[in-house]
Amino acid sequence: MDTIVASIENQADPSQRIDINYVQEDNAFVTQGIQTHFAEKEISIPAHLVVTDFQLMGVIVSEILEKLSRARDGETTFEYASRLQVLDKVYSLEDGGEYMMLKEVSSE
Repeated sequence: MDTIVASIENQADPSQRIDINYVQEDNAFVTQGIQTHFAEKEISIPAHLVVTDFQLMGVIVSEILEKLSRARDGETTFEYASRLQVLDKVYSLEDGGEYMMLKEVSSE
């Protein structure tokens, strides 16, 4: 059973609420609501990344939601960025079938 650990609401439109669930069998935190509100894939964040920095999950999801909202309000196309920098670290978002999978990029 999935457990909701946090929720993020769009300040401009509180009906746009994204829940973040812990999915034990995947050992990951997964968004729920991006597909419903924006017709884009949900995001899966491995638990080991969240344990290292719990703030990471909220910052990443909030940043993506902001871009989704801006694209929809401006009636432009949204695409997940293949790389993003959050809290001084670089991450990749890769298509994992049902989800966009967040992965930490090794420092080179």
